[in-house]
Parts: sequence; structure tokens; C-alpha cells
Amino acid sequence: MKAIESSGGNTDWSKDILKDLEFIKAKKRYPIDKKRFTPTTVIAIVFVIAARMALPFFFSVTTHSSFIEAAVSIFIAVMFVVLVLQLFRTIKFDVIPTPYFLQENRTVINKFLSENHLAFSQHKEAPEVFIIISKNLNLSANPNKEYREIMVFIADDKQILVNSHFSGNKFRISPPSQNYKRMANELRKWLNEHINTINDSTLPVKAN
Repeated sequence: MKAIESSGGNTDWSKDILKDLEFIKAKKRYPIDKKRFTPTTVIAIVFVIAARMALPFFFSVTTHSSFIEAAVSIFIAVMFVVLVLQLFRTIKFDVIPTPYFLQENRTVINKFLSENHLAFSQHKEAPEVFIIISKNLNLSANPNKEYREIMVFIADDKQILVNSHFSGNKFRISPPSQNYKRMANELRKWLNEHINTINDSTLPVKAN
């Protein structure tokens, strides 16, 4: 498994995730709040308005056709739906069912990350939350602007939640990271192989 390089910094995530932890465990996703939804809304509205304004110009230089007009309208609607679905893919958590309760699932995550040599941190006030923060992915273009991949593991009763998304101070929406799917599959495989060796002993946390 390819390790995600840890940044060793940026702990702003901790306040938000602590506030939203019970919601995440219940709904298996981040809440749709102003911080997460506003950029998507703004971009979607701008896109729809711009596309709609471009239609008269488009038909002024082409032969007017109700079929073409309907096709363009459908295309605009599809693009809007894709944008919204991308948001939900970004905020959802992958759910890994386990036979264990929270404490044992903490041990599972700890051992899994440690055995795969992945540097991670645990939330001081919620030790069931594990996080990996990548290096600044914008370093070559502009090192002063943060843009990192954040992978979150949450231990809960009978389940482990996994999410991976991008965060930074750029106004942009990135395609949702697929790392959480790959990592979740690796964790499922590892769990099946070690199902009889998990106990309450916790390895030392390899913190940043």
C-alpha cells in the first residue's frame, strides 16, 4: 500500500469534526453546512446563469431547433446534477461493518495504520478519530496556498467510517478523492485476515 505523506501540521480539522462527530456517526456523512455547500451552490448558479445567457447567442448563429434547445437544456441540468452529486460523494463516509465495539475498533484502526507505516494523528478529545493529512499538494505552484488531502477514520460501535477529501484556502471544488475507497478496501481485507488476532491492547500512537 502506498503511504500518504503526512504534513505534520494543519489541525483546524479538529474543531469541526469534534462538533460534528455524533452527526457523522449517525448519518455517515459530514453535515451540509454553509462552509461545505456555499462553494458548490455559487459555482452551480453561475454555471446555470452563464449557460442560459449563452443560449440566445448560440441560436442566433445556428439554425433554431427545438430539439437542439431541449438537448442543451438537458445538458445544463445534467451538469448541475453531477456537481451536486460530486458534493455528496465528497462528504459521505464509507462504512466498514465490524463485529467489534468502539474500543476494539480503535485498536483495529491503530494496528492497521501502524502496520502499513502510515503516519497519523488522533484527536485529543475524541481518540476514536484518526486522521492523515497529506503534504501541501500546491507546493510547486504556490507554497503559500494550502491544498491537502485529508483522510479520516472514525471508530464506532460495530463500524468503522472512512472518508477522504481535499481541503485548503483555495476557492475551488476538486473531484472527490478515491483514496478512501482504496483504503477502505485495504482495511476490509486486513480485517478479514486479522479477525481473530484483535484484542484490547492498543499500540502506541504514531502521532505527528
